[in-house]
Amino acid sequence: MNDKNKRKFDFKTFAVLHFILLLYSFVGVFMKLAFQNDFLSFGFLLYAGLAVLFLGIYAIIWQQVLKKLPLTVAFTNKAICIVWGMLWGALILGDSITWYKILGSLIVFPGVVLVVSSNE
Repeated sequence: MNDKNKRKFDFKTFAVLHFILLLYSFVGVFMKLAFQNDFLSFGFLLYAGLAVLFLGIYAIIWQQVLKKLPLTVAFTNKAICIVWGMLWGALILGDSITWYKILGSLIVFPGVVLVVSSNE
């Protein structure tokens, strides 16, 4: 990629990216909570509605982030949702965190660091 096509990004854009990825990581939690309720009950509609709302916010801001970041960098950082999802599952849903889950999450980080640092 030549210098003309290489997009510069700043800390603010990177922080916004990770904020929306944090929002995105809640979608799975909301959907699991929705399906723990009866279909079309208030609880189901509340949690499913929150999932749709978070997805909408994520989609709009994601498009804005892509104006400032290369897709490869933004998409690679999306892998952090694995860690967030595991954390929310344990804290909110009572899921267990196993050594296999931790090891799998740790494997993600070198790839994220490699892609982000190679773009500088």
